This record gives sequence, C-alpha cells and structure tokens, in this order.
Amino acid sequence: MSKGQGPYISLQTKFAALILACTLFTALIIGGVGLGSAVSILDKDSARIMELTVSDAANYLNNALRNMAECVDEGSLYASTKLVNISSFEDAFYRESYLQEMRNVLNFLVDNDKWIYSYYFQLDPEICSEDNAFCYRKSVAGGTFTFVEPANISDYSMEDPRVSWYYLAKEQKAGVWTNVKYDPELDINKISYIEPLFKGGTFIGAIGMDIDFSDIIEYIDNIQPYEGSAAFLLSNKGTIIYHKFLEAGTNLGSINSDFTKISQQIRTENKNEKLITYEYRGEVRKLNWRSLNNNMKLVLTTPLKSILEERSRLTTRIVAAAMLISMLFFVLTMNMVYRIIKPIQKLRISASRIAAGDLEVDLRPEFNDEIGDLTVSFSKNVKVLKSYVEQIKGIAYIDPLTGVKSKAAYEEYIEQIKEVIKNRSKAFSIVVIDINNLKHINDIYGHAMGDKYIINCCGCFSGKFINSPMFRIGGDEFVVFLSESRDYNERYNIFEYLENEMNFRAKADIPAEVKVSAAYGIADFDPVTSPEGMTYDQLFNMADENMYKKKKEMKAERA
Repeated sequence: MSKGQGPYISLQTKFAALILACTLFTALIIGGVGLGSAVSILDKDSARIMELTVSDAANYLNNALRNMAECVDEGSLYASTKLVNISSFEDAFYRESYLQEMRNVLNFLVDNDKWIYSYYFQLDPEICSEDNAFCYRKSVAGGTFTFVEPANISDYSMEDPRVSWYYLAKEQKAGVWTNVKYDPELDINKISYIEPLFKGGTFIGAIGMDIDFSDIIEYIDNIQPYEGSAAFLLSNKGTIIYHKFLEAGTNLGSINSDFTKISQQIRTENKNEKLITYEYRGEVRKLNWRSLNNNMKLVLTTPLKSILEERSRLTTRIVAAAMLISMLFFVLTMNMVYRIIKPIQKLRISASRIAAGDLEVDLRPEFNDEIGDLTVSFSKNVKVLKSYVEQIKGIAYIDPLTGVKSKAAYEEYIEQIKEVIKNRSKAFSIVVIDINNLKHINDIYGHAMGDKYIINCCGCFSGKFINSPMFRIGGDEFVVFLSESRDYNERYNIFEYLENEMNFRAKADIPAEVKVSAAYGIADFDPVTSPEGMTYDQLFNMADENMYKKKKEMKAERA
C-alpha cells in the first residue's frame, strides 16, 4: 500500500490550519445554507399566507351570501307549500293571514343574520291587486327590522330600480343574484338575491333579500396580510365592482398589458394555484383570487417589496448568527485541539475490533505523516490476516464435491434464521431435498458415477434457485432457504418446472451420467400467520415430513 499523497506535513501545522479553515467554512456553510433555506421557506410561506388570506376572506363572504340565498330559498319553499291554491287569495282574510305568516317566517329566518338588512315579498298584482306585498328594513347596522311601505308594482316601469327586481325574478324563473345596485331610498348600494314563487307551474310572485354593499366594502378594506396589500371585487366579465383607488366599471384588462392576460385568467378560473406577478405603476406586485357565490371575484394584491422585507430582516439575523457561531467555534476549537487527533483514535478502535474477531475494517492513510505511516503498516497486517481467515473459511464453508455451502456454513446460517423466526422480521421458506436412488447408482455404476449423480441433482436445484443459499447437510441431503427474492416469490412455479425436468431426466432411456431424481419438501414461515412460539426445528421438521411424503408419492408413481 502506498503512503498518503502530498508533502509531509507535521500534525502541529495541520492543527493550526484546520482551526482557521473550520472557522471560515462554518461561517460560510451556516450562512449560505441557512440563508438559502430561509429564502425558500419564506417564499413558500408568503404564497401560503396570501392563499390562506384570500381563501378565508372568500369563505367568510360566501357564508354571508350563502346564508341569505338559503333564507330566500326556504322562504320561497314555505310560500309555495303554504298556499292551498291560487284562488284562495280572493279571500281578503286568507290573503292577510298568508302575508302575516310569511312576515313571521322571513323575520325568523333573518333574525340572527348580521349581513341581511332588508327582505321583501310581492304577490303578482294580476292575482291579487291589493294587500299583496310587504317590505322590512334595518335603519342601522345591528338594528331591528321595521316595516317599510312597499312600492306599488303597477305604478312603476319594469326598468325602475324599485320594482325591477320583481320582473327579473319573473323573467329568470329561478333564484338569481343581482348586480350591485343603488338604493335611492336609503342612499346605499346593495346586493340582492331574489327568487320567483310558483304554484302548480303558475307564477304567483317573488321574494328577495338585500345585503348592504358597504358592509362588504368595510370587510374587504380590512384584508391586509402585508403592508400595502389591497383587496377588490371584479365581476365575472372582468370589470371592477369595487376598488379602493380605481373607478367602478373599469375593465381590468384595459389598465395595462399585464392585466389583459390576468383579467382573462380571473374570468375563466375560480382560483389560481400560484401567485401571479405583475407590474403596476412601476411597482412589482403579487396577486391571487377566489370566486364568490354570486359570481363576483375577490382579488388580493400585495407589493413584492412588502413580502421581501421579511426576507431582508431574516437575512440580517442569519448573517449575525453565523458570525457569532463562527467566533464561538474558533474559541472552542482552540481549547480542544487534542480531539483533532482522530487517526490515532481510529487505529485504537480498529485494533479493538480486530481483537474481537472483526476484520472488516477500512484503514487508509488520511495524511502523509507519522500516523499515516503507522496506518499503512497496520492495514497490511490486517489484509494478510484477513486473507488467511478467508482461505480457512473457504475450505470449511464450501462443499468440495458440489460447490454449494457446507454443513458448517449451514450451522452458522441457521442461527440467523432462528433470530428471524424469533423477531418475526420477514417471510421465508425452507426446502429440504433428498436425492433418490443414490445407493442404486453407486451399486450399479460405482461411486464415481454416484458423485456425478449427486452433482447433477444438486445443480438441478441450485441452477433454478440462483438467488438463494443452498447447503449440503448430508451425503444426499440438501437445504435451500428462500426469502425476499424472485426465487421466493415464484417458488411454486420453479418447483413445477423442476418436476418436469426431473421426470424427463429420470426416464429409463436417459444415460446414467445425466439422470436426476430427488424428493423435496417445503415449509413456509409467515410473520403474520405462523403460530406464535414456532421454532426453527419445528419448521425444518415440517419441510422434512413434506419431503418424505413427496418421496413416497414418487415411489408410488414409479411402481
């Protein structure tokens, strides 16, 4: 073995160089890896924060919208179910009773909802021309509902905002969300959900509820995961419904070229999987969105610099920490120089392992110094000793006739198998093989032919179980262990193939030098299904019994 490469360098010189190198490399590694990991984590966290913020906000608003729609749906269902027939409205007493019950039902449905600020009910004037409607509103947020004189449908055109909701419900013939509309009586913008009423397929009126749009705006303006974040609402056509700084009705795609593509994506997708980067008025920003139940889009945008500010603060902390750790590392290393003499410790450990009988030690000179010389000499001695031991084992553990493993190897191997059974660590099979007609071959053709016969029978099995250890444990007895390989998984297919081959090579017209005939028995061990407390001897006996059964069957077939 050659000495270590490079010029001879004393240990004292190496200590001084190593301390300095370790200090510099520690600072570089901790700072570099820490900074890289932190940046990656922050990028993922920022995307996650944006995603959770817009998702939670959309869920909150959707709950408010969904609750109002469900109240209208339940009111509509009750109104249709409660009505006996349309002609009942001709009775003024019944009509008043019906309207009063609908007031009670709707008031009950909306009583605890903080978002709904008005609800109303209108019967078709063609069915009943008077006492056919009611309307209730909250004068202030959190207040109680009070009666408001409803507009007379017959007094206004279909386009008038006071009655247009009724004709929209009649036209759509299904529940529908309205766009944000101005309520001149309360001087507010509102979002409405309206639904027509039918009885037996005949239109009898409509029911609706409103949310004050200013409540939604107030909530949206408070969505701010980062400094400079802003949320706004778009229609499903890409026009701005509400933006803190842009005019309502502006087409988002017309603002600049970046927004043209973004607007198309927002219109066609319910949400985005990754943050979208764009530039607006010289500022790079990140954007994501979610769809609302009334087909509006809630969009959240944040300046990239606000996201990166956290990265800058973390970078400063990491650099400071790396410098502090480097200083501590330098001081501690100088006070613990003696621990750097690792090659000596390695030799001591290796010597102990060799004394205990473990020759699998890897001794290589790490440096061209005094310890390197000692390591080279020590390693040469170990190699020579290992070579002698391997030669002895080769003689003892290999059967000289068949080339498979010997009984001595078998005795050592079954100790491992006993541990497998005890710990129930894996499934395996044991195959016991006994050569047929060996005495007959010896008597007729002589022992030389008998040895050839043994080799043929052994090769027949070992050639098929190429991934499994095979042992000769007696003159004509062999054992094979199958586990965690193709041999184990396809063992029964292999045995079928062996049976066909042995049947062919056992025929009377086959020359004696190629004949093969052997009985085998197999026993499986399964960690799950095998009995608790099973021993290796029990498993071997099972395979041995199966082998003798097979031998009897083969004799019966030959007879």
